Amino acid sequence: MALELLGAAVVCYLLAALLGLGLLRWRFLADLSAAAAIVAGLLLVVTAAFWLGGARASLTLPVSTPIGGLAFRATRLAGTFLLLSGVVGSGISVYTAGYAPHIGGPLRQASLHSLLNLSFAAIPLILAAANAFTFLLAWETMVITTYALVTVEFDRAGRPQAAFLMLALAKLGFVSMAVGFIAVGALRAGASFAMLAHHPVVSGALASAAFVLFLVGFGVKAGVVPLQGWLPEAHPAAPANVSAALSGIVVSMGIYGLVVTEVTLLPAPAGWWGYLALGVGVVTAAYGVLFSLLVPNLKRMLAYSTVENLGFMVAMLGVALVFSSSHHHLLAAAALVVVILHALYHALLKSTLFMGAGCVDVGARGLDMDRLGGLALRMRWTTLLFFIGAMGLAGIPPLNGFQTEWLGLQMLIRARVLDTPESRVYLAAAGMLLTLTFALAATAYIRVFGGAFLGAPRSPRAAHAIEVPITMRLGMLVPAGVAVVTALLPPLGLGGAVASTEGAAYAPGLLDALLPPFSLHPTQFALPIQVGGTFLSQILHNNGMVIVPTSFSYAFISPTYIFLSLVSIIALTAGGLRLLGRRTRRASDVWVGAGMEYRAAMQYTSTSFTNLFRSTFGGVFRDQRAIERDYHQAPFFAHSIRYRRRVVEPVATYLYHPLIGGARRVSAAVGRLQSGHVNLYLLYLVAVFVAILLLH
Repeated sequence: MALELLGAAVVCYLLAALLGLGLLRWRFLADLSAAAAIVAGLLLVVTAAFWLGGARASLTLPVSTPIGGLAFRATRLAGTFLLLSGVVGSGISVYTAGYAPHIGGPLRQASLHSLLNLSFAAIPLILAAANAFTFLLAWETMVITTYALVTVEFDRAGRPQAAFLMLALAKLGFVSMAVGFIAVGALRAGASFAMLAHHPVVSGALASAAFVLFLVGFGVKAGVVPLQGWLPEAHPAAPANVSAALSGIVVSMGIYGLVVTEVTLLPAPAGWWGYLALGVGVVTAAYGVLFSLLVPNLKRMLAYSTVENLGFMVAMLGVALVFSSSHHHLLAAAALVVVILHALYHALLKSTLFMGAGCVDVGARGLDMDRLGGLALRMRWTTLLFFIGAMGLAGIPPLNGFQTEWLGLQMLIRARVLDTPESRVYLAAAGMLLTLTFALAATAYIRVFGGAFLGAPRSPRAAHAIEVPITMRLGMLVPAGVAVVTALLPPLGLGGAVASTEGAAYAPGLLDALLPPFSLHPTQFALPIQVGGTFLSQILHNNGMVIVPTSFSYAFISPTYIFLSLVSIIALTAGGLRLLGRRTRRASDVWVGAGMEYRAAMQYTSTSFTNLFRSTFGGVFRDQRAIERDYHQAPFFAHSIRYRRRVVEPVATYLYHPLIGGARRVSAAVGRLQSGHVNLYLLYLVAVFVAILLLH
């Protein structure tokens, strides 16, 4: 059943893509296409449950090439990624049913349905690939379909350029991955991931070269600096459901590829591998969060937040490699759990947020947060679901981001077990920078939610915003609901991540180390054990509601009990205030200082909220501003003041733009050789023949 269900899901996605093409003639096929995609997503969720439970299966198709054939397998490592693909894919499919009519006519809608489902069909094939040839073939299918999805609205400014940048970086990553697979001996007939995991064929310098190649290749999709440039360009350019798929599923494939190659295919890591990955991850996280504080466009801000979260995952992968190279295998496995668990949580929450951004775009007809405001009264359900996603990724307890960030910092605190002072200082410094990053991320999401949803409307479009169709809200509810459930019931989310980790790294007792049964620690849980001896004895041993960073001597938390405590405190406080407070209401004007009346322009906008950070980190942002005044009687009475501010992104300005300019100049120079004259082309042929004769 492990692979049969996967095959059924792929077939359903292909059927949904075919039905999507029928939209050109029959509009009712849109609902059938969405239904087939939802069924496919549910099948993936069921398949993930089998895989996480340890089901084993393999399949080799009668297709053979000199670099490998088509082979598939079920693994526990891929289970969590298959789960997030199914849940997020189902939510996006529901959302697309209501969102697609807002992007254009039948041709554009048909393209969106078909390409989206083709990309969804490629994802499970990547996760089930048993060799490098199958993996690269499915990967390239995902790359091409996502490129086409970004160009669906090709007639809008910037769309083709953003898609081309994404494709160019993807090709760089593909070449790097392919060379890495060749280096480890994976791209040849008869080679499989399972064989290479048990019997690595590379070591020393070649293994280190393969590590760097895989870090670059998968780092493109994982958004590591300086390869992250496609994320803040492609996400605003793509439709909202495509952005949700990119940040929810596609970037997670980059993390999956890093784990598969650098943890399972390569031999025991060299000492510097982990430090390199940790450094790259911390820099990426800091870079992403700094720019997420500045941009006024909602989708671009979420794209930079994706860069920050991917940086955290790469950093924790580096921590896992550091502990593995120093033979602390339990801590290495625990750090790997953080990577996989955060990939799951980020996919659920970020897809919710991008779909929420699409709801804002449809309901308020704009994404400029400085021009929004007041949406909480006009789009109540969208606001609630967006709030769940924002608070989850802001790291507010007891939601998802808080768990993984807390557990990740606990892993960095465990650096004291390392042998050298340099190693301990390096991890401590990384921990401090990540702590600052998490604090700034919370500020960024407060800025987003407050600027877009709270306060008074700052534009006529925001003032006349309307709630979106129910299918779009239900699409957001699917990943948001699963995120809340997995956050409040750690055995579901963390338990699945532990199962996946056990499929990649040997770590006996990992589940009991992170989610210990009460009976293993009677001194810490005296009261629950005493109560459990009466009527909870049958389920007490498997309670697992307390998360421990492998040792109670450091710390422990329980998201479930934190949630129950917060609900109780808030309910008691609200009840007391209602009983003791006055029942009468008093209305009065808002005090605005010396002003005559309150105006929405007097509010803090999302830009003004972060002015302090612009000043503090101005050296990074290269902040530029210009103020223009139109005076009636200079210099006392101004008719109007125009304020412009520009932030220079260093990677784009000092790396991408010079490279693109150089490539254009080379292309123009080479283009001169194509004059169109037959005589000149014959001269080229004669020159080639003469050169060959001289060489011989």
